[in-house]
Amino acid sequence: MKGFLQLTWMEVKLFIREWQAVFFTFIFLPMLLFLFGLVSKNDPSMDLKGFGSVDIMLPGFIAIGIAANAFFTIGGVLASYRERGILRRFQVTPLRPLGVLAAQVLVAYAMTLLSGIILMLLGKVSFGLRIAGDPLTMLVAFTIGSLSFFSFGFLLGGLFKTARVSYSVNTTIFFPMIFLSGAALPVAMPSFMEGASKFIPLTYVVNLLKDAWLGRGLEVSWPNILFLVIFCGICVVLSAKAFRWD
Repeated sequence: MKGFLQLTWMEVKLFIREWQAVFFTFIFLPMLLFLFGLVSKNDPSMDLKGFGSVDIMLPGFIAIGIAANAFFTIGGVLASYRERGILRRFQVTPLRPLGVLAAQVLVAYAMTLLSGIILMLLGKVSFGLRIAGDPLTMLVAFTIGSLSFFSFGFLLGGLFKTARVSYSVNTTIFFPMIFLSGAALPVAMPSFMEGASKFIPLTYVVNLLKDAWLGRGLEVSWPNILFLVIFCGICVVLSAKAFRWD
């Protein structure tokens, strides 16, 4: 247990050194929130059933944080570990491989959750954010979305030998995904983009978080949950096949 806690603390320090993860988790998202809030305001709308634009979009911003940590905190760091021989050194330590991966998941989850809490506080203070869902339902939805995408991060991290290639590929995937999924743009998109969004895994994270956020409940969001569970299972199987220590 002591070794796992030390490893987790090391992962926290490494997270702070990874500028991509820190930027997208704690800088980019508040900037996006304020930019969107100042432009669209957050006045309640009949079209949005009494919610404002910021209320509707903030779950999408949290989904961006989930994707950012999956790609950059897990995927990028895993490739960096392999390139620098850190993974190979872990093989001769008492820590089991599962412990190494669990520490990464724990840190990524904690940082993403902290980012979401900060966004909610900023939204409440700055734009009078409204939340209809109960905290437990929102946490369950957040956890399902996070674990499904973190498994995707492990898959990406297992495919590339160098951090440079990993970060380049992850960035190339990340930006189209956050826009096509509706996470960074309002739901009203051209029809061809709405069709494309159904093939973007992050879309289902956004939908799940919005259902929990707006008080619709998890039972309404079962198609999103089913998709994410299947997606997670596929990523875990492929990650196990693609993963290598060196």
